[in-house]
Amino acid sequence: MKINLYLIQLGIIIIVIFAGTFTIRYFKTGELLIDQIIGTSVGAALLIGSLIWRKLNPRS
Repeated sequence: MKINLYLIQLGIIIIVIFAGTFTIRYFKTGELLIDQIIGTSVGAALLIGSLIWRKLNPRS
């Protein structure tokens, strides 16, 4: 189940990158960028899906 660990790490990295960029741009210019919001939500969905997959399929 090493792929699950990689998906969890990928989800966290995507969230950090997109949410960080969104936060910096929002406080700097006051803009709400839809592409950053979509990227963050995709990362969150990937992370939640991977965590659910890990819970339903424990290691044998």
